[in-house]
Amino acid sequence: MEVRIKKKTLTNADNLSFLYSFLPLGGVAGKPLVIEEVEVAPPQAMEVRIKILYTALCHTDGQTPIFPRILGHEAGGVIESVGEGVTDLQPGDHVLPVFTGECGDCAHCKSEESNMCDLLRIDPDRGVMLADGQSRFTINGQPINHFLGTSTFSEYTVVHSGCVAKINPEAPLETVCVLSCGFCTGFGATVNVAKPKRGQTVAVFGLGAVGLAACEGARFAGASRIIGVDINPDRFEQAKNFGCTDFVNPKDYDTPVQEVIAEMTDGGVDRAVECTGSIEAMISAFECVHDGWGVAVLVGVPHKDAVFKTHPGNFLVEKTLTGTFYGNYKTRSDIPGVVELYMKNEIEVDKFVTHRLPFSEINKAFDLMLSGQGVRSAVAWEAGKPLVIEEVEVAPPQAMEVRIKILYTALCHTDGQTPIFPRILGHEAGGVIESVGEGVTDLQPGDHVLPVFTGECGDCAHCKSEESNMCDLLRIDPDRGVMLADGKSRFTIRGQPISHFLGTSTFSEYTVVHSGCVAKINPEAPLETVCILSCGFCTGFGATVNVAKPKEGQTVAVFGLGAVGLSAVEGARYAGASKIIGVDLNPARFEQAKKFGCTDFVNPNDYEKPVQQVLVEMTNGGVDRAVECTGSIQAMIAAFECVHDGWGVAVLVGVPHKDAEFKTHPTLKGTFYGNYKTRSDIPEVIEICMRKEVELEKFVTHRVPFSEINKAFDLMLSGQGIRCVMSMEE
Repeated sequence: MEVRIKKKTLTNADNLSFLYSFLPLGGVAGKPLVIEEVEVAPPQAMEVRIKILYTALCHTDGQTPIFPRILGHEAGGVIESVGEGVTDLQPGDHVLPVFTGECGDCAHCKSEESNMCDLLRIDPDRGVMLADGQSRFTINGQPINHFLGTSTFSEYTVVHSGCVAKINPEAPLETVCVLSCGFCTGFGATVNVAKPKRGQTVAVFGLGAVGLAACEGARFAGASRIIGVDINPDRFEQAKNFGCTDFVNPKDYDTPVQEVIAEMTDGGVDRAVECTGSIEAMISAFECVHDGWGVAVLVGVPHKDAVFKTHPGNFLVEKTLTGTFYGNYKTRSDIPGVVELYMKNEIEVDKFVTHRLPFSEINKAFDLMLSGQGVRSAVAWEAGKPLVIEEVEVAPPQAMEVRIKILYTALCHTDGQTPIFPRILGHEAGGVIESVGEGVTDLQPGDHVLPVFTGECGDCAHCKSEESNMCDLLRIDPDRGVMLADGKSRFTIRGQPISHFLGTSTFSEYTVVHSGCVAKINPEAPLETVCILSCGFCTGFGATVNVAKPKEGQTVAVFGLGAVGLSAVEGARYAGASKIIGVDLNPARFEQAKKFGCTDFVNPNDYEKPVQQVLVEMTNGGVDRAVECTGSIQAMIAAFECVHDGWGVAVLVGVPHKDAEFKTHPTLKGTFYGNYKTRSDIPEVIEICMRKEVELEKFVTHRVPFSEINKAFDLMLSGQGIRCVMSMEE
């Protein structure tokens, strides 16, 4: 849904209020926006200056690597002035600025089949205007960046005329402003691309704002059955208002959701629209459509390195897979027609607007959006805000739990990835047992320990097996914010529960952890260093030593030279590999990797051929072992295609989608936490470090007191160093 904001009115058109944030480069736009005075220059050639009357919020408004910047891209307003060469717009016209455009001259604009304008295609990284490469916004002479070519969080903005839709002046701008992005993206995906026939069945994956717009499109097209698919059951009731007749929560079934949908629709739906960006959901959407005529449309934007994989037979049985951008709508040609559909009451746009606020309360609007009171949610966006040190009450441990005094904790990128707030983050640490709960017999106060994000209950089939560390009871669950014993949190602030994180929450002087997630270690081991064994080091080191298992003198390729990749390199050095090839897109990492044992370096960007071919040629047929540490599907494929036939082994640290298939002659393996069991194996890794057989100290590049945790995050996010360890007592 949308949070719609009404703008203020000022009399001086060249001295206007707007919003911007001075977060550091690479930060997340989670800080409150600030109202400032800004100068908005007159429009140049082929530009218009628009007086914004209403603007809406979208989670994309928080996704920008450039600062300072005026955000916003869903809005409605009136043309204030036009630049040279603009003939189809004039002052007083009612318009919607749009993040993509229509120049009218390129092959895409002249085609009836595309809206991907060569000149005005979306570019999130461009903060200036096309005409002269400069910004139209300044504060005391300092340029302020544009956003998506629109920057609608300003009472006046300058936009390329090709990115403006002139609309019916009778249309209520306070409602149709939401057509600038989300609504048209979802609605058009159904109406323009999926094109269901009256009476057909449609499945919509993801019931956020875009997904609900897709449902509205299915209702508009006359679908007889609209199946909403979402893992959040709270969205189902609301989706009924948008035409949904059935609801499927994938978590409620043991079988893949595509099989569930195929069974409930006698062979598959006629059309499916995917609105999540999840590769898993995309594959499910395609595989759930009926053979012979089924069409699946992908709307969500996946990770740039993700690869869609499905069985070729799905195409041979005449299923169709296609994508869409902005619902295949052309800004100037098509959007006015969508407005007319609304004016004729053929589509119901009003129900997408759930809150209306004055412009001065824009931060409250963001809070509403992020809290989920509107349908759109970007809760993980909150992780970009600076952490605040608070007084927290930590309850005593319950059955099979221990309370740990944390002495040192390290940072990992995972510490910023959470959908639950408020939450105490942190999962790499070392400390001392302070107290134990009922039933805990193998730990006692005073023991030196490492809390770990995965555990070992000792009783399940996985724990009893020598080949697995995937404990049934204590397997990692990023979405669980409570303890297993009673489903409650041990942290409170003035009575308010605070969620746990990965079962560890080490960004606290005291934390409560399940005893099965605690490794008791040699008390002589320096906690300020071995604390990093709780996650990244063991994941990479174990991937090489426990899974790839290179023999002495063999060659090993490691894809990705971050902390985990360097740990994999260290494992190869420890195993006696004669040649260790580091593969990374960042050449700045190569010099540092030499210290960990890398002998050769390959940057895929330096070659025109696939990197796997480069590696095969430089190793006379392929490496003996490859370890992939990036999470990129492309790197995963390259890793297993670069190993030698006959005996080559590739190990994936970032595991691909569960339905993905890798068919090749070499052996492909996956790993979780380096195949180490928390209680059984980690103490021995400590002993290896104590014997100086691995050089753990070189992984710790920064040390700061706990009070400077936000500085530690800045160091990590800027790419400086490998691991930063914080001391609780400094």
